[in-house]
Amino acid sequence: MTNALATTEAIEALRAHLESSELSLDLPGAHEARRERTELIDQIDDYLLPRLRRLDAPLLAVLGGSTGAGKSTITNSLVGVDVTQAGVLRPTTRAPVLVCHPEDLSWFEDDAGVLAGLPRSTSATAVGSIGLRLVTSDALTPGLAILDAPDIDSIEVANHDLAAQLLGAADLWIFVTTAARYADAVPWEYLGLAQERAAALAIVINRIPPGSEQEVKHHFSAMLADRSLGATTVFTVSERELGEGRIGPELDPVRSWLQSLAADAAQRQELVGATLDGALASIPDRVDRIASALDDQAERLEALRDITTRRYAQALIDIDSELDRGTLLRGEVLDQWREFVGTGAFMSKLEAGVSKVRDTLRGMFSSGPTPDQQAAGQLESNLLVVTRDAVDRAALDVVEQWEARKGGEQALAASSQSITALSRASTDISGQIEHELAAWEEYVLDLVREQSGDKVTIARTLSTGINGVGVALMVAVFSQTGGITGGEAAVAGGTAAVSQAVLTAVFGEQAVRDLARDARENLIDRLSKLLETDRQRFDALLGDGTALGDPLRDVSSDLQKAMA
Repeated sequence: MTNALATTEAIEALRAHLESSELSLDLPGAHEARRERTELIDQIDDYLLPRLRRLDAPLLAVLGGSTGAGKSTITNSLVGVDVTQAGVLRPTTRAPVLVCHPEDLSWFEDDAGVLAGLPRSTSATAVGSIGLRLVTSDALTPGLAILDAPDIDSIEVANHDLAAQLLGAADLWIFVTTAARYADAVPWEYLGLAQERAAALAIVINRIPPGSEQEVKHHFSAMLADRSLGATTVFTVSERELGEGRIGPELDPVRSWLQSLAADAAQRQELVGATLDGALASIPDRVDRIASALDDQAERLEALRDITTRRYAQALIDIDSELDRGTLLRGEVLDQWREFVGTGAFMSKLEAGVSKVRDTLRGMFSSGPTPDQQAAGQLESNLLVVTRDAVDRAALDVVEQWEARKGGEQALAASSQSITALSRASTDISGQIEHELAAWEEYVLDLVREQSGDKVTIARTLSTGINGVGVALMVAVFSQTGGITGGEAAVAGGTAAVSQAVLTAVFGEQAVRDLARDARENLIDRLSKLLETDRQRFDALLGDGTALGDPLRDVSSDLQKAMA
């Protein structure tokens, strides 16, 4: 027997990790890992923790087997009264029935005890289709309880899932099969589980044609030996006419064996300890399979996240490239800027010196509404279109790439948005862009104000000209790092040169370079954060991306140390 307290604490920690381990994507092996995770959590709740806390609880023998094998008939025959329904309808056992001696009822009435997750009732009917019905009988020896489980091959999924859960809670598996079906695949799957978990196991071969008992038992024992189960106790029950629906003397060997187990406290404790230690010893391999599936999930989630990260990073590069190509200076921006500065005449005035530049600026800035605000507004409008288009393309690419990868379509389905909505930028993206561009424009004006105070007295003498100089700086931002090419190159180049000249005349060449660099970096930083906000729609579908495989293995290792 293991150290019960230390083992209990380690199992509780393991359960917490299992509970938080998500296997959300339908990857190869995920279904099996989910089932194993559920079965392990159920066994921890239904058997391991209750048994470790109450090692002196009655021995629980669970009768499991295929549809029509005769589990209910055997249960009724062992008790001597009909406590569970046997019949021709399939599945015959629809709700589990636990029979114990009246003195032992309190062990199983406790909701925190064995099979804690199941509602229970002592009435004639169970609580719901998965409720546990408790029945007492003086025919059973104190210290022994028998549970008639649903069919392991039931056509009702809930039934065979419950059967697996009940078998996981057993101190002793009594597996019931028939002479006609003992070679079927499904029973051997469950026998394989019993072997993996080193559970105490006995097998009843029911309905054997009279005279064939030894032949059937010899053949079945050979099959058990081939699967390293040769030490399993096997009982044979000949097919006879039932008396009042119950099996007669043919079942006496089973009855005597169970009574001897219940009566011998040392033997019962040894069997309970063997099953408990076997279940504990099976945990590392089971956990490792779950952890491997978690690693696969984490790897796929990271691959999907990497697609999103790379695609939105490319969107920022695309926007930056559009800025370099001077796209934002085309159309009305150029027209309004030319109207504002008057390209040819203004260049001549620039040649006359900085003082005349100031006079010119003062005249333009104080003449009431000028096109500078319109130029800035159109510049922002162009940038909004470029940014929204880049985000739209990024979102669409992410959706298409996710849909092409296993698990990606399932991740998309978790969104409250439709695929159409996910394939476009967020509905409020335009408002976000406008907010960021307005903040950026204010940042540019602040740069102009700060630089003016140190270099020249433009902030004092041209108080209405800050906006115009700010627009000049915005134009410079989009013309210094690549300029405009193509048919507009000549006109736009001249306009950009005017902007550069205005700024150089006011601030000096080096200061202009620094101002343009700072303004450009601030704009790109704002756009980067905006793209990150939109990308989070996809990141949220992938969870936090934490790989729980290794932490789960670590907790399993702690359990092994506690057991040692």
